[in-house]
Amino acid sequence: MSDNISTSTPAHSHGHGHHHHHHPGTGSGHGHNFANMAEANKHHYDQHVDDFDSYLHAKTRAQRSALAMREAVPLTKDSSTVLEFACGTGLVCNEMLPHVKEIVGIDISPGVVERCNKRFKEAGANENCYAIAADISTDKDVLAGKKFDLVYCASAYHHFDSPEEITKLLGAFLKPGGSLIVIDNLQKGGETIDQEHRPYITRYGFNEEDMKGLFASAGLEFASYAQIPSDPEGDNDIFLAKGTKST
Repeated sequence: MSDNISTSTPAHSHGHGHHHHHHPGTGSGHGHNFANMAEANKHHYDQHVDDFDSYLHAKTRAQRSALAMREAVPLTKDSSTVLEFACGTGLVCNEMLPHVKEIVGIDISPGVVERCNKRFKEAGANENCYAIAADISTDKDVLAGKKFDLVYCASAYHHFDSPEEITKLLGAFLKPGGSLIVIDNLQKGGETIDQEHRPYITRYGFNEEDMKGLFASAGLEFASYAQIPSDPEGDNDIFLAKGTKST
C-alpha cells in the first residue's frame, strides 16, 4: 500500500498505491450516519471499487508482496490452503493463485469482493478459490471453522483501530503449524500521518517490536520480520512479519 502520507491528496485516495482498506472499527462515514465504522467503510469502498486497481504502485506492490510470501512460506499447488484478509479486488490473491491449491479472500466490501471473484473467474481458478464479504469481528461463524496453512493481510494493518483484535481473529483461522503473515509500511522512526488522512489511517506502520507484541498477544510464535526489497518506482518501504501457530 503506497501511502504517500506527506502529500496532499484527496481524502478518498490519500496517495494510496493499494487495493486494501479499512476493516472493523476504522475509517470515516463522510457525512453519512452509519451504525458503525465497519458499515461506513463498506459503503465507502463499494462506491470506489473502480479506483483500486489504478492506485499508484498497486500492481507492483501486489507482485512484491506475493513474491516475499512465497519465499517466506513453502507453498505447493497440490496442498496449500490460503486465506487473505482484506483482499480488496484480489490483486495479491491473483499473484498467489498459481502457487496454491486453495485461496479464499475475505473483505468487508461486497463491491470489491465481486470484483475479486470476477478476477478469479477470468484467471480460470477452480471452485476452491473464491472471495466472500464478511466482517470477521461480528460474523463469528464465517467460513464455518475452516483452517488454513497460510493466513495473510497485505497493506491493511495500518488502518485498524485494534490490530491486536484482528491478529487474534486471524490466528484462529490457522492450522497447527500454520503461518500468519502481515505486510505493511515499515516504521523506521517518527513517520506520521497528515490530519486529512486520519479518518482512514490509524498509524503509519509497524516496527519489529510492534509485530512481536501483536503475535505474542495472539498466542503465536514470532518467526521473522524483514524489509521487502525496495521498489525502484518509489513505493513505500514495506516489511513482512511472520508468526506461527504451535503444532
